[in-house]
Amino acid sequence: MGAMCPKCASAVALHEGKPNVTPAGVELWHATCWAVRHARPVEEVAIIAPRSRLAGRWRYLAGGVAAVLALVVAIKPAHPMPASAAVLQMDDGDDAIVAAFHTTARVDAPPQIREPVYTVPIVNGVALDEQFPSLLDWIHPVTGTTEKVPEQASRHFGAERRGVERSECGAGHCGVDLDGPEGRPVVAVTDGVVVRVERHELGLDGKSGRYVKIEHDDGSLTAYMHLDEVVEGLEPGDHVDGGQYIGTLGATAVYASVPHLHFSLEIPNEPGRHGDNTNTHYVDPAPFLARASVSPVPERRHAIKPAL
Repeated sequence: MGAMCPKCASAVALHEGKPNVTPAGVELWHATCWAVRHARPVEEVAIIAPRSRLAGRWRYLAGGVAAVLALVVAIKPAHPMPASAAVLQMDDGDDAIVAAFHTTARVDAPPQIREPVYTVPIVNGVALDEQFPSLLDWIHPVTGTTEKVPEQASRHFGAERRGVERSECGAGHCGVDLDGPEGRPVVAVTDGVVVRVERHELGLDGKSGRYVKIEHDDGSLTAYMHLDEVVEGLEPGDHVDGGQYIGTLGATAVYASVPHLHFSLEIPNEPGRHGDNTNTHYVDPAPFLARASVSPVPERRHAIKPAL
């Protein structure tokens, strides 16, 4: 003679059942159903048994695993929660038990960092670097830099500067200020001929400091200002290669800022015009710096002197 188990609703033999006295009478439970009578429905847990060579370790952990098995029922929850399902995993090549967690909750992708996009200027329907090929394939003037273009707006081309009256320079800044520690080697961005060298600490205008100005084959001009030192022996007329060492980053004639390289780019107003002249206009060098390669160390060689 037997009874019906309140948990699984199947017959229970008297000698196998677990009696439970209630106000309505005596219930007879399966022993396994009684053990999990208060357990919440959970997701299925896959248990991969250990290999025989791990039997010793498995027996050591048997007590803990038995507790887990007692809570496992093969019932899908009515309302599954977006939680993680743990898989207890034993691997032939590993003596440890690894719990692998597979989340069913939604995980948002990390936000993507959007870098500024710099567009090459179009002049009369033609890209500026097509008109002036020296703007292609620059080497960044600051060796080993991790910041090709300055992040701070005050260091950008066109930022506010007092006492500068150039219509093409926005609020006055006719170049970009490139960061770097004092003494960092500075190099020419591409091949060219040195047209001006200023070794006076303040420069002729009291604002540029020590600097080098280079004319490139197509007539474009680049200037490197506030240098701590200009390489010894460098003079106007010398030919330098792209990546060649011309001086060190510094703070000469810098009164209220950290050491930096003021770098500028000028384009001749008359195509084909060459030499150190003022018939030019400034252009934002950022698009060409952003795609420049960075040299870890400068090319240290002597400049080629002009033929006599």
